[in-house]
Amino acid sequence: MFSKSVRTIITLFFLVLASCTPSATYLKKISKTQNTNVAANYIRVLIGTYNSPLSIYCDRSFRVFKKKNRQLVYESRKGMLKFYPERVREPYIIETTGSPVFVDNTGYRGNIEIHDVMGKLYVVNVINVEQYLYSVVPSEMPYSWNLEALKAQSVAARTYTYYHLMKDDNKNQIYQVDSSTRFQVYKGISSEKPSSTKAVNETAGIIMTYKYSPILSYFHSTSGGFTADDKDVWTGNDLPYLESVKSEYENESPHMNWKAVVSVYEIKEALRKKYPHIGSIRKVAFNKKNGRVSGVVVVHSNGTINMTGNHFRLLFPPKKLRSTYFISQKVGNTLEITGKGWGHGVGMSQWGAKGMADRGIKFDKILQHYYKDISISKKNNPYFATQEPRRQLVN
Repeated sequence: MFSKSVRTIITLFFLVLASCTPSATYLKKISKTQNTNVAANYIRVLIGTYNSPLSIYCDRSFRVFKKKNRQLVYESRKGMLKFYPERVREPYIIETTGSPVFVDNTGYRGNIEIHDVMGKLYVVNVINVEQYLYSVVPSEMPYSWNLEALKAQSVAARTYTYYHLMKDDNKNQIYQVDSSTRFQVYKGISSEKPSSTKAVNETAGIIMTYKYSPILSYFHSTSGGFTADDKDVWTGNDLPYLESVKSEYENESPHMNWKAVVSVYEIKEALRKKYPHIGSIRKVAFNKKNGRVSGVVVVHSNGTINMTGNHFRLLFPPKKLRSTYFISQKVGNTLEITGKGWGHGVGMSQWGAKGMADRGIKFDKILQHYYKDISISKKNNPYFATQEPRRQLVN
C-alpha cells in the first residue's frame, strides 16, 4: 500500500505489517486518546474518489491504523504515503497530532479515512463540525462581507450539517456529505479566513430548529426579490419553514437580473444525456407558480418529457439558466430568456442577508426572516448524541 517518497522513506506495506507489532497496552492507550468513530460533533466528508494512486503527505507525526480493529500499521514523524487502489482491501485511518493532512496537496484538519469501493479509493475527512465550518463558510459566502451576514451563513451551514448528521439513512454510510455543491462547498484549510472563522466561533453551537429538530436550511445566492417555496422547486417537499418571503435588499447582487438565449438544439442535447431516445422537439412549455417555472413539458417526436423547473435549469451550465425565475419568448429556433436571481431560490438569500446586515440587522433576525417559525438556540453536542434520527427529514 505504501511506497517510497522524495521526502522520506516509507517502508513497504507488507514489511510494515511484519515489523510493526505494537503491544495491546499501547493500542489501548491510543484508542482512548484518538477516536475517529463519528460522534454528534463530527462530520464525515467525502473529499474525493480515485482510480489512480493517491499521495497523502503529513509534515508532522502521524499514525496509520486499520479501521476495523485499530491495529497500528505505521507511524512516522512526517512523510508521504501512496495508496494504490488495487492494493487497498480494507479501510485505513490516518491520524495526526493536530497538524493538517495533505491529500493531493490540499490540506485538511481532522483525520483521513481511505476506503475501497469497488476498486476505487474513497477519501473521507472526519472532522469536527466547527472546524469543518471554518472552510465551508468562506467557500459559500465572500469572507469580506458584513460579520452579521457571515454569522447568518455560519448558523445556516451548521444547521444544514446537523440535519444531515441526524438523518437515519446516514448511520452506516462511509460518508454523510461530500465537498461539492450537492451539499456544501468544502475546500479544506486553504479557504479559511479570519473573518469567517470569527463568525463561526461567535456562533459556535447555534442552530435553527423546528419542533426541536435541525431544519433543512437551504440557502442560495440571490432570490430575485422573492424566495421560492420548496414545494414549488422539489417534488414531494413541503416544509413549513421554507415558505416564499420577500427579499428586498438584493439590488447590489450582480445576479439580480440576467438574460440568456437557448436554442432548441441546446435543449435537445442537454436532454439527450438523460433521455437518449429523444426525438425532434416540437414544443417546450413552462408551467409557473408564483412567478417561477415549477414544471417543464417537452413534446418531441418520440413522446413527452415532464420535469421540474429546477431539473430543467440544472441541465445547463450554471451561468446559462441562473434560476427558475424567468420569462421566455420564442424567436425562431431559440428562446430569449429574461430572468432574476441565481440558484434554486429556497431559504436564505445570501445577497439578501448581506443587504440586511449592511443595514444593521443582526444575524438572528436575518435567519428568522428567511426561515419561518423556527427557533434559534445553542445546543450542546451531547444533546444531539441522545436524539433518535428524525423520520420527517427529507433529502
